[in-house]
Amino acid sequence: MAVEKSNVMNNPFLQSIQSRLFYSGIWIVITIVQILFINYSFHLSLFNIYWYDSFISNALQAGCILAIGYPAVYYRNILSIPLFLLFHSSLLLISFAIWLGLGYVLTDMVLSGNFFYPQFFLDTIPFRILFGLLIYIIFVLVYYLSLTSSTIKAQNKIIENKESVLTLTPEKKLTRISVKKSQEIYSIPVRQITYIEANGDYVLIYTSENKYLKDRTMKYWEAHLPNDLFVRIHRSFIVNIEYISKIELYEKETYKVQLKSGVRLKASATGYKLLKQKMQL
Repeated sequence: MAVEKSNVMNNPFLQSIQSRLFYSGIWIVITIVQILFINYSFHLSLFNIYWYDSFISNALQAGCILAIGYPAVYYRNILSIPLFLLFHSSLLLISFAIWLGLGYVLTDMVLSGNFFYPQFFLDTIPFRILFGLLIYIIFVLVYYLSLTSSTIKAQNKIIENKESVLTLTPEKKLTRISVKKSQEIYSIPVRQITYIEANGDYVLIYTSENKYLKDRTMKYWEAHLPNDLFVRIHRSFIVNIEYISKIELYEKETYKVQLKSGVRLKASATGYKLLKQKMQL
């Protein structure tokens, strides 16, 4: 929640010098494009009218867009569509009132009551509304996309931290296991296990004298048996390296591991590599 609150309070266009310069650059380009468009569309001979108008109105709108970012992001979880539309319609109207109304007053003051400016302002009202609506929609979408990206990154960071904690906390290794044979239960040290064989949803645990049927998957036994003794040499076999007598190539990419008892187990190429590492061959 602390991360999410931080994202709410940080405007993506104000988080660094680069982002501020980028935002300023966007509005410089918008102002130039607007001046060229008005010059082409209205063919005015008084260049200073639409230059001052574009500069002042865009500066005000840029400020409004920055201010809108905070309530837009803070109230992003409005689930009701009518309330969502009402909320953004209200923000849009407030923005229009500031940059249209205040923009007109400031420009008129700078131009010292130029006779042509009021008519020019009225003639360009449809263009201003359409342009302002488009800009508003684009930047609000940018705010939401930025928040979503930041939230995903924060969640991934939390997951990575949890995974690193889990990695640093090793699984508790077994030293003894309980097994049942007939009606009797035995507790045997794991060092007495020669190998384990997959048997459906169960495993067969072999010692020098007996074998026992036990539940849990091969993955469980692979994770909970001591790593210095046991190696999974095949999807069906986990072997105790202290009981290995020799390893031989059986066929391409397949090996045979012979135990001291004479039992021969199949080993995959991957299992053979793990076995070599464990036995330092």
